Amino acid sequence: MAKLPNPYRRLPGTGSGMFETVRLYQAADHLLQVSSSGYTETYRRFYFRDIQGFIVNESVKGRNWNGVWGILGAICAIAAIQVGGAAGIVWWGIAGIFLLLLIINIAGGPTCVCQIRTAVQTRPLPSLGRLRRAVKTIAQLRPHIEAAQGALPAEEITRRIDDARRGPASVFASPVSVSADPPAA
Repeated sequence: MAKLPNPYRRLPGTGSGMFETVRLYQAADHLLQVSSSGYTETYRRFYFRDIQGFIVNESVKGRNWNGVWGILGAICAIAAIQVGGAAGIVWWGIAGIFLLLLIINIAGGPTCVCQIRTAVQTRPLPSLGRLRRAVKTIAQLRPHIEAAQGALPAEEITRRIDDARRGPASVFASPVSVSADPPAA
């Protein structure tokens, strides 16, 4: 029997929550977010034609974990110096584990919170939790989104950025005709 081609390509990154893992897949016309808790899987599709944008904000989560691993490593190193002998070797081993976790977290780069926005919802994308990975993935998806929606001219992008800086009041700033007569029943 011939094997069917897989229409999905897995995008980099795996997000994990309390009891679930989240992965992102790319198809020809949509993104598929798969959330798995071990017992159930939840699927969300984001069609390229519906995507309005990605929101990426740098977070302090990575720096906080750096602090945790650094403090725990320092405490274990101090304990190793204080105790000495065979117990000191054990404490140095534990300090080394925390140092390794610190190095891995620093090598991963800055963390971020990434969201995808459509006309009806804004959803988090936990699988894009590192800034470098989020920027790379969005750059890969941009041609597919532009092919589905068409490219925006540079003047339109500039106008929309200016409108966004002015705030939501600028959207309603256009003149509205008001009549003194009550509407007819």
